[in-house]
Amino acid sequence: REGLVALLIKGLLRILSWGYAVGIGIVGWMYHSRIRKEHRAPVPVISVGNITLGGTGKTPFTMFLAEYLLQSGRSPAILIRGYGEDENRMIKDTLADVPVFVGQNRLASARSAAGNGCDVLVLDDGFQHRKLARDLNIVLVDSVRFFGNESLFPRGTLREPVSSLERADILVLTKVDQLDELERERASEKLKGLSKGKSVVQMRHKPFFLNDVTGGAYQVDSIKNEKVCLVSGIVDPDYFAFLIKGLGAEIVSRFDFDDHHQFTRVDMMKVYKRALETKADKIIITKKDHVKIKDLDVPEIEEKLFVLDIVLDIVKGRERLIAGLNSIMAGNRA
Repeated sequence: REGLVALLIKGLLRILSWGYAVGIGIVGWMYHSRIRKEHRAPVPVISVGNITLGGTGKTPFTMFLAEYLLQSGRSPAILIRGYGEDENRMIKDTLADVPVFVGQNRLASARSAAGNGCDVLVLDDGFQHRKLARDLNIVLVDSVRFFGNESLFPRGTLREPVSSLERADILVLTKVDQLDELERERASEKLKGLSKGKSVVQMRHKPFFLNDVTGGAYQVDSIKNEKVCLVSGIVDPDYFAFLIKGLGAEIVSRFDFDDHHQFTRVDMMKVYKRALETKADKIIITKKDHVKIKDLDVPEIEEKLFVLDIVLDIVKGRERLIAGLNSIMAGNRA
């Protein structure tokens, strides 16, 4: 925003971000000087994180890694803080064979997981959690938003300075289907430069199936030329809309709630009313939001309600990611 008031607010936020930067610098220096110590888990740890405030797809990527490890014959566990109850439930609903350990004390969770027979741990949103040592540090970067205005919180969306990317082992450029090939390569080269040559993987979210409330699955191209109403409580609803548009549907209305929104019957009845007014054939929600909406008593809406199920598709750099995973599974711990 422009104007004197906006300028004053931005100035205040800038000053606060300087204090935030000092705090981050002190914490980093304490770990570098070993005043604060990193503690090793009994088994390998893979961290999935970012340096911005949400929206990069950390939890879906965490699930992607856990599923790969499970299919490779390992016994993975996922460690999460538990702030986003919707994400916790989504993990448990999708990966029933992968135990989830919830708690802010990641070291205690890691020891519990290892003590229960898990032989590799995936740390969700773990880049800033320095106390638990990790054997593979993976950082996700949104291909369109990148680092926003490249300012630290609260003036911008950065949780750490961009220079912290040097701690990463692998960088994952997410949602690259929004860029053309030349733009993807430019973004990848920029990340390599900022991280001093670390490997960059390019990834997109690929629509897989549409599921109705009974669990029935439908091909995603079944909504081609249909009118749809979108409902989401995520950081990046525009990407959700981008995926739906890519399937050939006409979006006649959208409800973009805040991230982690706790849906109510009133919310969904407003959605239903709008769907009727706009003659929408379907109401489409994200899998993350479905874990909260499915517990609501809204029988009126069930006939129109569908969940978009996505899979992560690695466009480029898969061999680099697999090599990193295989290395630590072979016992080459950091």
